[in-house]
Amino acid sequence: MNDEPPNTKAPHRPADVGDPTDGRERYDWRSRYTDVTWEIRGEGIYLGVLLFCALILILSTWQGWIDIVFQVAPSRHITFQRYAFYCSAGMLGGVLYAIKYLYRVVARGYWHQDRQLWRLMSPFLAVSVALIIGAMIEASLLRVQVNLSSAGAVSVGFLAGHFADNAIAKMVDIAAVLFGKGSSEKG
Repeated sequence: MNDEPPNTKAPHRPADVGDPTDGRERYDWRSRYTDVTWEIRGEGIYLGVLLFCALILILSTWQGWIDIVFQVAPSRHITFQRYAFYCSAGMLGGVLYAIKYLYRVVARGYWHQDRQLWRLMSPFLAVSVALIIGAMIEASLLRVQVNLSSAGAVSVGFLAGHFADNAIAKMVDIAAVLFGKGSSEKG
């Protein structure tokens, strides 16, 4: 089995995680990805647009503009604002995670098309997880040691979005406590 990455022009040396050269010789600057650079750039642009949208949503929520767009009643302003912060900050966390993942796999030669759906959908998974984590906090199913001011909701939403995979694993534990272990589970 050949360990060489596809479409390489020069021999590839595996790089250490902390190696800023990514195993390349000096002045070896050309991409090793010859056929899919448009896909990689497209993913980067997509994530950049989502990053911009997440930041605009946080600003819009903070300024109260989102209340105007959705015609939120004054009596529901605080609740709506808190959930909007959870969601928009969750998207920010998920997008930053996806950006970090994208540049690492591209730089290290591990980018492949089979994970593209995961990379495109993970920010939306992060929004959903942040919303549900926020709802669980509001329902007192989860306790946090943070003031749930606007900044607290943004912080919780960001962390839930950035660590959505970990949060989903924790939700399995919570479901087991609330509903008991299923008969198909061993344990």
